[in-house]
Amino acid sequence: MQIGKMDRYVRFEQKVVTKDADYGSEVVSWQTYKECWASITDITTNRMHEYTFGDLRSINRPCKIIVRYDEKIDPTMRIVCLDRNDRILEIVSKPGELGRREAMEFIAQDYKVNG
Repeated sequence: MQIGKMDRYVRFEQKVVTKDADYGSEVVSWQTYKECWASITDITTNRMHEYTFGDLRSINRPCKIIVRYDEKIDPTMRIVCLDRNDRILEIVSKPGELGRREAMEFIAQDYKVNG
């Protein structure tokens, strides 16, 4: 693992679900788990596809992310890229271990609110 290639600052967030006191409905918010340096490489293959949400058209851009090993990072978290206009990513693969717990690698894609 080459530390110098981790040149993007990111924030890992975990989902927090609470109940609205007045109506009893679920309220979803995101809590910061940690901020760290990462290597982010966009994957430009045929896995990219376009989707429509209302009147908004967007392209799903998967990417490979490498960070220092942290056993608490899991696919339920999301990632905010703090140097790319706050691009929000969802983790779509289980993290793979690199070396002997030196780093971990996983695939993420642009976060979609409703699927």
